[in-house]
Amino acid sequence: MSELTEQTSVPIKKKAKVEKGFLAATWGIAALLFAFILAPVLAVFVQSFGIGNGGFTFEYYARFFSNPSYFQALFNSVAAGTVSTLIILMIAIPFALYVTRSNTYLSKTYRGIGLLPLVAPPFIFSLALIILFGRRGVVSQWIADFTGIEISIYGFWGVVIAQILGYFPIAYMMIESSMRNMNPSLEHASQDLGAGQGRTIRKVTLPLAGTAILKAGLIVFVMALADFSNPLIIGGGENFLASDAFLLVTGQQNLEMAAVLGVFLVLPSFLVFLFQTYILKDHEVATTTGGANNPLHPKVKAAMFGVSTVMALFIVVMFVMVVMSAFVQIIGINNELTLDHFSDTSGWGFLWNSVIVSFFAALLAAGLGILQGYMTARKNVPMKKLTEFTALFGLAIPGTVMGIGYVLIFNGAPFFLTGTIFLLVMNMAFRKIGVGLEAGISKMQQLDVSLEEASSDLGSGPYHTFRRVVAPLLTPAFMAGFVYTFMTSMVSVSSVIFLISPGTNLAAPYILNLADQAAVGRASAMSFILIVIVLACMGLLKLIERRSGTSV
Repeated sequence: MSELTEQTSVPIKKKAKVEKGFLAATWGIAALLFAFILAPVLAVFVQSFGIGNGGFTFEYYARFFSNPSYFQALFNSVAAGTVSTLIILMIAIPFALYVTRSNTYLSKTYRGIGLLPLVAPPFIFSLALIILFGRRGVVSQWIADFTGIEISIYGFWGVVIAQILGYFPIAYMMIESSMRNMNPSLEHASQDLGAGQGRTIRKVTLPLAGTAILKAGLIVFVMALADFSNPLIIGGGENFLASDAFLLVTGQQNLEMAAVLGVFLVLPSFLVFLFQTYILKDHEVATTTGGANNPLHPKVKAAMFGVSTVMALFIVVMFVMVVMSAFVQIIGINNELTLDHFSDTSGWGFLWNSVIVSFFAALLAAGLGILQGYMTARKNVPMKKLTEFTALFGLAIPGTVMGIGYVLIFNGAPFFLTGTIFLLVMNMAFRKIGVGLEAGISKMQQLDVSLEEASSDLGSGPYHTFRRVVAPLLTPAFMAGFVYTFMTSMVSVSSVIFLISPGTNLAAPYILNLADQAAVGRASAMSFILIVIVLACMGLLKLIERRSGTSV
């Protein structure tokens, strides 16, 4: 009987032992994630209750609700975010339909134009709107000369328009990707059953893309709510949470009230992050491409084309205005060509600083991200879910909150790191490390574990297997994290503006300062150079991808 029991019993599977090197890397990454993501956010919460001053109080929250300007800032931020999000979705859906359901040179051109704002600083459209519709703008002056009516873009609606133009690519990318990956047979089946294309779009296409549309709306809303630079440039003195928090730190040294405003910025971001990560993730509709996309009916196509054309022209005109302003004396007033705006030698130094900081931040974010992704997917490391959550949460934290948190932690004993290149690199890297992590996990899920087992069977140790087998296969994931981090770091403003010093200023904050001082020509010139540098670096990275046989 005992022999039978021994033969039929199922052995208990022991947990695979994690190698010391990977275990040390896990603890090291966890410590860095805590120091550069969680700790700054916690510091903002602590400061908002006055704990840094030796006590616990709700006084600062009471001031927030009793001060009309703070409450107005909250209302303006929420209202602008809501209006911007609704309008962006109303444009992004037909834009994505036209691009994905048309296979023409023009639709491909529109696809590129839709993504063009990603290579520019987030406030570039505020600058362009001022050139066109400011108090002495090209269009404003023309209207005043012919009608005697004076118009100005400054204020709430100027911020909304700038946000629509700046955040449109985020929603468009997500919706376009979902629609491009749909199985067209579902739409064909609907039309075969007698439904017109309009009904098919309403009843089949949009519901299938519903999760992507909802995700896009939530992300755009959070980004618009936390918008920092557009209200500062074109807000016309209107109160907004992010810009008011910045002014409280830099102008009044009132870190407690700035922290309170930061809490109202981070709470919606945290709730949206939880909703996307743990609820929407389970409701994604899996569709696969099964052939050419269903072409649009001529009348439907005309409507989609009209909306897309208006948006594409608006984007192109905005960029053209910035470029023209960079090469003329005073656009609309003195249109004589000049290169004087490019003679700002300090601006060239700040551009170089941006390239260096963005490059090392991209290396760090992509490298640590795919390493964490590998250990999350393959190793039974401790705190796996917590570190993954923290890394992804870094993508959701508003830059203003992160900047205030870094000031609270790193602007005093024992660190004194504000104003250093090191802290700028760490700030940018850990805000974007989640991209490399997601890319690494996604790639590891596509790789058969038998490749690593075969290497182990041939006598290779775990470190040699990772270095010679896994790491080369993760190159596309590394490039995805690197490209995204580099591109966004080059045009980043909201967090780094709290951390720069005269010797370590960066291009985007410097351009923001020029625009705020109404130095439109110099700001346009620096913006033009920054866009060219980002595009050139992107082209170089794409060339490296082709030469090395990798694909992002």
